Amino acid sequence: MRSSRRVALLASIAAVAVCSLLAGTAGANPAAKASQTAKIKIGYINLSDQLPFVVLVRKSIERAAKRYGVTLVECDSNLDAQKAINCAAQLKSQHVQGIANFQLDSKAAPRVCAAGPKVPTVAIDIHQPPCEKVFFGANNRKAGLIVGVALGQFAKKTWNCQFDGLLSLNAPTAGQVVIDRENGMLDGVKSQCPDANVIKVTTNATTDGSIQPFTDTLSRLPGAHKLLVVSTNDDQSIGAIKAAQSANRLGDIYVGGQGADPTSWPYLCGQTPFKNWIADTAYFPDKYGDRVVPVLINLIKGKKQPRSVYTKHVVITPQNISTIYPNACK
Repeated sequence: MRSSRRVALLASIAAVAVCSLLAGTAGANPAAKASQTAKIKIGYINLSDQLPFVVLVRKSIERAAKRYGVTLVECDSNLDAQKAINCAAQLKSQHVQGIANFQLDSKAAPRVCAAGPKVPTVAIDIHQPPCEKVFFGANNRKAGLIVGVALGQFAKKTWNCQFDGLLSLNAPTAGQVVIDRENGMLDGVKSQCPDANVIKVTTNATTDGSIQPFTDTLSRLPGAHKLLVVSTNDDQSIGAIKAAQSANRLGDIYVGGQGADPTSWPYLCGQTPFKNWIADTAYFPDKYGDRVVPVLINLIKGKKQPRSVYTKHVVITPQNISTIYPNACK
């Protein structure tokens, strides 16, 4: 009897020891990961807080850096190539080990790279040669195509493709990515309405910077009341709407946008005087950091990463926005 009790006691002690060991091992992994990333310092070159979409991207990177336990050094290029170069030099002086680069001017990228440290770089939405190791952002051709098709289908169903023009707002400074995005939108519309008359409107990608160019374009089309409008970001779409409102021509334009950030939601939800925002491609900027920061950490650690990592895209319409964003129209 005593022998049985002794065996049971020893078994209980052993079980407790094993559980304690397992608990200690389980607790060691997160601590080890935290200690591995605690010494990592990454830099972020921001595009500009003038753009609401970009503010969401910046905040998502800040959240992700905190969650992964890395130090984040930020600098806002404010849509200016020289400021981006200065930012790169600043990040070099801060001894960052990797950079997330979201600066506007793709042609200035070699100078930005040269001014910065020789560390892994993740380009966000705009290519940054020659230091770019990974591109993260829009699958631009697809992003443009899906909203162009949606807008073209609307025009075909509503007017049998008999409309007055296809106005395309673009910001060519960003380089090939916005060219691909714009071409995708135009091809999408033309897949439904092949004879669309394209009129290009060049802007600086901001809302305020789109108002005057679009106003000038409208003034050259005084008798046009069925105008499709596509843009390479929502800021330009909103600039076009503001221009049309000032010209008392809100009913003349029908919009397909890019981004679907919260600035577009009141229009898609029918909460403004403008009721013709037909479709928008969602990019989910509030989730960018969840992808960018771990990719950059892996590059710093010498782990191989894919050359391109794309955000997912969904077409948002007045009919489905509450499904994709349940709080958008509240």
